[in-house]
Amino acid sequence: MMTNFSPFRYVDKPRRYQVNDAFIAVLPRAIESKSALLEALASLLVFPTYFGFNWDALFDCVRDFSWLDKHNIVLIHPELPNLTRPELEIYLRLLRDAVLDWHPGETHRFDVIFAESDRGAVECFLQDG
Repeated sequence: MMTNFSPFRYVDKPRRYQVNDAFIAVLPRAIESKSALLEALASLLVFPTYFGFNWDALFDCVRDFSWLDKHNIVLIHPELPNLTRPELEIYLRLLRDAVLDWHPGETHRFDVIFAESDRGAVECFLQDG
């Protein structure tokens, strides 16, 4: 059964997306590899030094954020990272699972923002497989 629900937000101009009282991280454009993506995320989201630079470690960190003082954590994607199809699918599903795993009343809230123009591609990756 198909649904219109998406765990992500889509906006026309993601770089201009603002939330009051939030820790906002804007992923740089032209991410061309998994390692570049993980390095950018570790830096932008101020991951702890024990971050292992792999998918499991990424999931653990985006489900924790105990090192950040702000309640709302926002990760903005001005464009999709240019990863291989399998890597992009893993990344998007990981983000989806992390967003859905946060519950009201927890210490943090995690929002993931994509450009409206990437909505079809993102949703296609989440539906495939």
